[in-house]
Amino acid sequence: MELFYRVTLHEIVADALMLVEEKELSSKHALERIFRKVEGKDREKARGIAHAYVFEIEKWRAKIDFIINSVLKGSRIEDLDLYLANLLRIGVFEMKFKGVNPAIATDSVVRVVKEKFDLTRAKFVNAILREVEKFNVERALKKLKEKDRMEWLSVRFSHPRWYVEYIVELLGYDEAVRLLLSNLRPQRYYVRVNTLKADVDKVKRYLEENGVRVSYTPVDDVLKVLEYETPITRLEWYKKGYFVIQDLASAYVAHVLSPEPGERVLDLAAAPGSKTFHAAALMENRGEIVAVDYSYDRLMKMKERMKRLGVKNVKLVHADGQSFIDRERFDKVILDAPCSSSGTYRQFPEVKWRFDEGKIKRVISVQRNMLLNAYRNLRDGGEMTYSTCSVRVDENEENVIFALGKGFELVEYEYSWGDKGFLDIGDNVFRAWTHKHDCNSFFIAKLARI
Repeated sequence: MELFYRVTLHEIVADALMLVEEKELSSKHALERIFRKVEGKDREKARGIAHAYVFEIEKWRAKIDFIINSVLKGSRIEDLDLYLANLLRIGVFEMKFKGVNPAIATDSVVRVVKEKFDLTRAKFVNAILREVEKFNVERALKKLKEKDRMEWLSVRFSHPRWYVEYIVELLGYDEAVRLLLSNLRPQRYYVRVNTLKADVDKVKRYLEENGVRVSYTPVDDVLKVLEYETPITRLEWYKKGYFVIQDLASAYVAHVLSPEPGERVLDLAAAPGSKTFHAAALMENRGEIVAVDYSYDRLMKMKERMKRLGVKNVKLVHADGQSFIDRERFDKVILDAPCSSSGTYRQFPEVKWRFDEGKIKRVISVQRNMLLNAYRNLRDGGEMTYSTCSVRVDENEENVIFALGKGFELVEYEYSWGDKGFLDIGDNVFRAWTHKHDCNSFFIAKLARI
């Protein structure tokens, strides 16, 4: 497929993989940036194909790298130039996962290497991909399973080893495997109805009239998408803000907080705004929501979405949620804390490769600073939700216990669905799991300032 001048699909995918790793962008945002510079009659078709490539390569990266490292002599893929490594990943993905003829897959990659690097490295890549063609993946995995079962799980299901070890210890072997499998399945989409503009039954009828089959969920204003003919984001009512795409567990947060019309609400990590705007709808645009985020660009995107959704009671503030203090205290606080995102692997597979134990410890420090700051901003008796899309106890239950020692108390809330949590407070917190609830793995606790 030829696009603008000599830009090929393989170059676009390699560029996107670079941005995903170096700039920590999502695959969607990486491709948005790249396609600003791409023209040609095949542009939109290529964008869809490129997104599928990037998404699947990130999903299966551990297994792809295992194959490459098994045939490399005297080095590892981690030692190679990143762009060259990504081109090799593309070749292996096409050959071993996509079923492309090995000669065609190899030739496509070698052409790009020859142009971007030199003949020596083109010959190197050609040799590696020829070895990959002959490599018996299942036989190698069988040997690995006999030698190191945790590493086998990590490679077979393409997850970081730390994650595999963690969930096996947390959930037990069989349930951990179910979670690993569910993270590899296609993403489940949910639609949250924007009750500022429409009601649930009206949106349900509209979606079904437009070829989108949906069902009700345990969250009143959220519909589960079962199948669709046209992508939901192309529908007119989506563009008009009658509904948004929002994960089921994420949409439960605002209901647990239960903000009332006329209250003052603070969102300490607001972007991209899903929970902020949901709270605005529950408040019927009455009262005030102060939405704080450290990213000015993300706040500007929130501003655009506010207009489309008809949200009028949100004030955007560019500040750090660890230190922002308002002149008046708030009735309610939303703290959907930055986290390891270890509950979102099905939706954002690139996140799997961004965290290690050291980085997670730094994230936990930020989470605790934000909890302390939430306390400073709450009035006496004021309530807050603390939530993350992480599976880890140290980012969830242990942080709640930390907050209980700093002036908070747990609010007894009757969660209408989901699982209980862990440790002594497990009965009073909420857990959702990808393999059980068909949504992101998620944590919610409701707290109050004493």
